[in-house]
Amino acid sequence: MASFRVRTPAEYLKLLWRRRYFILAPFVITGAALCWAVQGLPNIYESTTMIIVVPPRVSSNYVQPVNPVDVNSRLSTIQKQVTSRTELQRIISRFGLYKDMIERNTPVELVIDEMQRHIFVRPQSTPTGTNAFTISFQGADPRTVRDVTAELAARFIDANSDETRREAYTTIDQLEEQIESVKTQLEEIEKNRAGYLVRNPDAIPGQEMSMLGQMNSLSMIRQSQQSSIDTLRTQISTNEQMLAAMRSQDNVEPEPPLATGQTEGQLRARRADFEAQLRQLLIKYTEKAPEVIAVRVQLDAINRELEDLRNRTEQDKAARRAARKVNPQVQSMEIKVATDKKELERKQAEIERTNAQIAELQSRLRSTPLLATEATRIERDYDVLRKRYDDLIAKRDNAKFGAKVINDFSGETFRMQDPANLPEVPVSPKRRLLYPLSLIIGLITGLIAAIAIEARAMMTIRDGKDVTHYTRLPLLVTVPKIVTEQERRMRPLMITAKIFGVLLLIAAAVPLLYEAIKVSRLLNVLTGG
Repeated sequence: MASFRVRTPAEYLKLLWRRRYFILAPFVITGAALCWAVQGLPNIYESTTMIIVVPPRVSSNYVQPVNPVDVNSRLSTIQKQVTSRTELQRIISRFGLYKDMIERNTPVELVIDEMQRHIFVRPQSTPTGTNAFTISFQGADPRTVRDVTAELAARFIDANSDETRREAYTTIDQLEEQIESVKTQLEEIEKNRAGYLVRNPDAIPGQEMSMLGQMNSLSMIRQSQQSSIDTLRTQISTNEQMLAAMRSQDNVEPEPPLATGQTEGQLRARRADFEAQLRQLLIKYTEKAPEVIAVRVQLDAINRELEDLRNRTEQDKAARRAARKVNPQVQSMEIKVATDKKELERKQAEIERTNAQIAELQSRLRSTPLLATEATRIERDYDVLRKRYDDLIAKRDNAKFGAKVINDFSGETFRMQDPANLPEVPVSPKRRLLYPLSLIIGLITGLIAAIAIEARAMMTIRDGKDVTHYTRLPLLVTVPKIVTEQERRMRPLMITAKIFGVLLLIAAAVPLLYEAIKVSRLLNVLTGG
């Protein structure tokens, strides 16, 4: 089967000429209807006002921003407030906007949407770098457009002041809620901390060093007590030996004991040494230093021993005087040995108590790290919460102060730079562009109609070239078209009838198409009207 025969440009032009009426009629109908519709489009005027964003007039070093918000974000929020349904209904009622839509009982939502489509808020920057934005409104009446734009600008300025105050007091309320919550947590953790320290006093910071100092003092006391016990045991052993010797010589007058003088001399020498140490320590430390306390404890022990020695000496003398019939030396030695043994028992009890205290301190020291860790955690949580509480208090005070001066000195304010202008030239529709576009659309419509009609005919054999191409046979002869005399006489009438029919079609179709375009509001959608 032969492929489709491609025509030459001349043949295509000839086909278009043959279908010229199918091109001309849609072109005239569509173009005229569109041009008529463009001519009937209402003029849309636009009024614009510029509002600049004035930065805070008080340094942020004195008044911190209550709730710093980006200007574009704030502008978006204010725009939603100003262009809300309630606000726009008031503006529509006040200025009598969109009467035709209201008369057609158009739903309020559609009227609001129509007005919102004609409100434009465009952020921009001035040459000085100050943030600014423009507010524009489009409508059919220039004076009404100007008045509506001025009203919108005033509402933007008022809404910014209200929004700034609302942000300030909302922030204050939020901070108050946070402060109450943190305060409750702080009181709870303070209660827990106090209870923990009462139950575990060793967890108090510095308690470990205090216990170490006590242990050192007790160790020195124990050393002194052990030395005194050793001395006392030696003394008892010496006295028992002397007593045994005196009893073996019961007829011999006993020599007075020398151990008492020696012991007293030793104690006095030791007391002198500790007094010297105490004087040296008082130069470096205070009375409450562990080293000073330990030396004083040893001095007290030595003084008690000297006092006990003097008491025993006096007791010995009294016993010798009272027992003149018996051997006073033996009796005195017996009394002395008995007294030393009782003193030894007392000192052993003291050193046992000292060892028990040292063991208790060691046990407490072993548990102190765990207690201190928990106490440190509680203290850290308390410090963090306390700092947060103080920060919230500072923010709240700053917010209250900022809220007081925000209208006059603090916060970004809106100021009208250029008032709404009275437009003189419509911004829409662009008729200089729409008229040529309407003619182009009409021409395209005619071409589409002609091509649609001629497309099927192009698939048939129309002339000798088609015969040669599709049959692949040589053309031998052609028969010319035979026109009768009557057909020749009827041709002018047919042409006239066609022209009259085309004109009648155009006259009827143009108004219908115009009404269809008007009802469909196609041009309004395309032009944004």
